[in-house]
Amino acid sequence: MSTDTPSIFPDLPLAGANGDKPLILVVDDTPLNLETLAEMVRCGGANARVANCGQTALRFARLEPRPDLILLDIMMPDMDGHAVLAELRKMPETRDIPVIFVTAQTDELEEERGIREGAADYLTKPVKMPVLIARMRAHLEASRAQWLLANQKAWLEKEVDRRVAENTQLERHLTLALERTGFGIWEHDHAHDRNRWSEGLRQMLGYAREPEAVAEFMNLIHPEDRPVIEALVAHPRRDEALVAEFRIRHHDGDWRWVESRGRTVEFDAAGQPALMIGTLLDITERKQAEAEHRLADLVFTGIGQGICITDAESRILRINDAFSQITGYTAAEAIGQTPRLLKSGAHGAAFYAEMWRAIHQYGNWQGEITNRHKDGSLVTEWLSISSLRQAGGIASHYVGIFSDLSERQAAAERINFLSSYDTLTELPNRTLFDDRLQQALLTARRFERGTALILLDLNRFRLVNDTLGPPAGDEILVEVTRRLKLQVREGDTVGRRAGNEFGFVMANLSHERDALALAQRMLDAISVPFMVAGQSVAITASIGISVFPKDGETVEAMLRSADAALLRAKQSGRNTFNFYSPEMDADAARRLSIETALRTALANDEFSVHYQPQVSLESGHMIGMEALLRWNSAQLGPVPPVEFIPIAEETGLIVQIGDWVLRTACRQTKAWLDLGLLPLHVAVNLSPRQFRQADLPAQVAAALAESGLPASALELEITESAFIDDVAEAVAMCRKLKALGIKLSLDDFGTGYSSLAYLSRFPFDKIKIDQAFVRDIVNNPVNAAIASAAIVMGRSLNLSVLAEGVETEAQASFLRSRRCDAIQGYLFSRPLPPDEFAPLLRNNKLLPLAVPVAPQEKTLLLVDDEPHILSSLTRLLRREGYTILTATSPTEAFEILAQQPIQVVISDQRMPDMSGTEFLSRVRQIYPATIRLVLTGYTDLQSVTDAINHGAIYKFLTKPWDDDQLREQIREAFRMAHLNEEQSFSENSGEP
Repeated sequence: MSTDTPSIFPDLPLAGANGDKPLILVVDDTPLNLETLAEMVRCGGANARVANCGQTALRFARLEPRPDLILLDIMMPDMDGHAVLAELRKMPETRDIPVIFVTAQTDELEEERGIREGAADYLTKPVKMPVLIARMRAHLEASRAQWLLANQKAWLEKEVDRRVAENTQLERHLTLALERTGFGIWEHDHAHDRNRWSEGLRQMLGYAREPEAVAEFMNLIHPEDRPVIEALVAHPRRDEALVAEFRIRHHDGDWRWVESRGRTVEFDAAGQPALMIGTLLDITERKQAEAEHRLADLVFTGIGQGICITDAESRILRINDAFSQITGYTAAEAIGQTPRLLKSGAHGAAFYAEMWRAIHQYGNWQGEITNRHKDGSLVTEWLSISSLRQAGGIASHYVGIFSDLSERQAAAERINFLSSYDTLTELPNRTLFDDRLQQALLTARRFERGTALILLDLNRFRLVNDTLGPPAGDEILVEVTRRLKLQVREGDTVGRRAGNEFGFVMANLSHERDALALAQRMLDAISVPFMVAGQSVAITASIGISVFPKDGETVEAMLRSADAALLRAKQSGRNTFNFYSPEMDADAARRLSIETALRTALANDEFSVHYQPQVSLESGHMIGMEALLRWNSAQLGPVPPVEFIPIAEETGLIVQIGDWVLRTACRQTKAWLDLGLLPLHVAVNLSPRQFRQADLPAQVAAALAESGLPASALELEITESAFIDDVAEAVAMCRKLKALGIKLSLDDFGTGYSSLAYLSRFPFDKIKIDQAFVRDIVNNPVNAAIASAAIVMGRSLNLSVLAEGVETEAQASFLRSRRCDAIQGYLFSRPLPPDEFAPLLRNNKLLPLAVPVAPQEKTLLLVDDEPHILSSLTRLLRREGYTILTATSPTEAFEILAQQPIQVVISDQRMPDMSGTEFLSRVRQIYPATIRLVLTGYTDLQSVTDAINHGAIYKFLTKPWDDDQLREQIREAFRMAHLNEEQSFSENSGEP
C-alpha cells in the first residue's frame, strides 16, 4: 500500500481519541469481506486490526492499544454481532468504543435494534469506500470530542457560569473539530427560551442567524416531524441523551434530513432542564442512500421475475419470493445449494458449455431454458445471467434473473384461439372460416373437385334474446352447434360467421344432391324444439348454398352467391334452402338500387298517395277508400309497392314513410269532407315495424289533430305479421289506438294463423279477405271455402267483412251471395290519384249490381265445348218448361253459377280445359245443392263410375243419347233437386 495514501483526516493531525494514529478493529467471518474492509480502512489512513469471529474480537478489543473504532459484522456463526456488542458494553475498558455495524441485512428493524443496543452507526453491504471513510471520520471525531470534553470536565466546571464561553480556546477547538467532521453545535437555554447555533451549524443550514425562540425553530421543522421534537424538548430526562432524526428547512427552501444528539447539562432548583447542548449532523445523503437501498430491496423482493445471487463458486447466497414461486424451493432449501438443483436434463453438456463460455467472455448470457420444478414438473423459463467482477476482472458473484414462460405461452395460445375461434361455440370464426374456405377451393381446383358453401341463419332468433334473455340465446347457440356438428362429415368445416349465422364448407363434393341432403338434415335438426329454462322453444333456419366452380371461383364470389341464396330462402317463407342462381345477382343489384334511392325519396318528394274505393255490396255506394303508397323514383322510375315496401320495412325507413302517408291521407280526406262530398272514411296501412313503435298512438293523435279529421273517419289496417310475435303487447297497442276513437281492421285475413279464439282478443272492427282467395273464388273450391269461412267467422265476431281484389261481376255476386259486406278492386275502380278520385265522389258513382234472378224451380245449365251439341239439347228440352242456360267452357259455367241459382247441371265429359267429372266435382264443393249429370262415351265409363262413387255426379248419360230417356233423366234430376230444397227448408225452419 502506498505510504502517501490520503488520510481520513486531511485537515487535522492524524490522531485517535488519545492523539495517536487511529486504530480500527475490523470483525467479519468472511475472509473476502474482512480483507476488503481492512483495505478500505488502510486506504483511509488508519491502522487496521482484523478478527474473524466474535471471541477474537473481544480479545483484541481489550488489548493495548485499544481500538478507536470497531467495524462489526452481525451475521457470524458462533457469536453474532449483537452478542459481541453486548459484551463490549459490559466491559469498562471497551464500553465507550464506538461500534459501527456492517452487515448484509437491510431490515429497518435490525437497524433500529442495533442503534437501541448502543451501536454508533449501521452500514449495509456492499459498502462504498467514501461512505465508510466519512462515517468512520465522523464517529472518530465525535469520540475524540467526547474524550476532550471528558478530560476538560474540570475546566468546564470552573467556567460553567459563563456557559462554555465561545471565546475560549477550548470551545473554538471543540467547535472546529466538530464542524470539520460535519457536525453543527447548538444549545438551548430553557430559562430564557433562547437558542444558540455555532457558525458551522448556521452555514450548514444557510442561515445568517439562528432562530432564537423555540417557536421560531419549530417553524423550520417539517410539519410531520414536529411532534417528535416537541416531545423531546418538553420531557428531557437527566443524564439521557436525546437522539432524533427529522427534516429541517434549508435557507434555499429544500428539506434536509438531520440527526440531532443532545443532552441536558443543567437543571434548575426545581429539577427542570435549564440548559441543553448538542450536535446536528446533515444525514440527507445517508437517507437518500437508505431510500435507494430500500427501493432496491423492494424491487428485489417484489419483482415478478425470479432472482438468484450466487458467489464465485455458484453457491446460492440469496433468492427472492418469485424464485420460490416459480421453482417451488424456499430460501432455506435453496441457499447454500447451486443452481444445478434446478437442472432438468433437457439440455446437454454442450448447451451449458456454450452458456458459460458467453458468461466468461461477455459477462452475461440470456436465452430460453427448461428447468425442473421441485414437484418434478418441467418449467420453461427465459433466463439472464450476469457476472459481477472485481477490479482485477475476477468474477465475485453471479446474478440470475428468470421468468416463467408458461403463462406467456398459454396467453399466446389463448390470444391465437380468440383470433381464430368463437369463444361461445368454439367454432372457427369468420376469419378462420374464410381461410378454411380458401384452402378448400385451392384443393378443389387442383384436383378438379366440387366444393359446396352453405350459409345457415336462424330465423327470428332475436325474439329469443328479447323474451328469454341473452343467456338463453347463448344456450341455444351452443346446442345448435352440437346438432350441426353431428350432421357434417369429418374434414368438413363448421364455423360461426356472425351472431346467429353459421357456415359450412363441404369439400370433395361429388353431386349437388349431397349438399341438398345435408341442408335438409340441418333444417330437420334445428326444427327439433329446444328446452331452455324449462320452456320449449321452437326455432327454424334458412339456408343458402353456392357450389364451386359454377357459382364462383373465389372466396368472395362463393360467399356473395351463398348470401344471395340465403336471402332468397328467407323471402321464400323461411325454414327452407335455396341454391344460388344468376338471377339472384340481378335481384340483389335491383334491391340495392331501390334501397339507395329510397333513402332520399321522401326528401325529394317522390312519394304520392293513391286512393281505391271501397264499395258496399248491399247498396252499391262508396263507403270509404284505402290510401295506397306509390313511388315514382327520379332514378328508377315507377317502383311497385311489392318491391320497395319490404325493403323500407327491413331498413326501418317505413316508420318515417308510414307517418307521412298517415298525415297525407288524413289531410286529403278532411279536405274532401269539407267540400260536402260523401261521408267517407279512409283506411291507412300500418307496417309491422310501424305498429311496434311505442309512440304510435301519439303519432296518430298528432295526425288527426293536425288535419282536423274526425277520429271516426280513420281506419288503420294491421296485418297479422305485425303482432304474431307478442300478442299481449299487440292487444295493448290496439286498445290504445281504439281509445283515440279510430277503427281497426285486420288486413290480409286468411294468409296467417287467425282463429276465432285468436281474433276475439283484439278490438278489430273489420277483417279484409286477401285478394289471393278472391282471384279464383268462383272456380276454386278451396278458396271459395276459405272466403266463405272467413265471412262466417267475421260475422260471428260482429265484424264487417271486405274482400280485396274483386275484378268481375261473378266474384262480386258470389261474395254477395255469401253475405260479404263490401268489396274493393278493379271491378269498381283502380287506385287513383286525388285529382282523379275526386270526380268519383262528386258523381256519386255506384257499383252496377246485377238484378237478382227470381228463384226458378227449373233452371238448367248445359255445358259443352261443341255449340251444335248445345243447340241440339236446347231444342230437345225447350218444351219441358225449363229455363235453359248454356256455357261453352267450365270457366264460363262458373261465372253463371256465381251469378244465379242453378238446380241441374249437365256437362260434357270431354272438354279441352277440364273434364266433365272434374268440373262437376268442383261444382259439388262450391254449390252442393245442385244435381250434376255428365254426358259421356262408353270409353270414359271408368272415370265416370269413379266420380259417381265419390258423389261428384248424380248420373251419367251416354252419347248418342235416347231423347225420351234423356228427358226422363232430367225430370228425375229436377224432382231430386226439389226434394233437396224441401229438406233444406225443413231443417232450417225446424218443422218435422
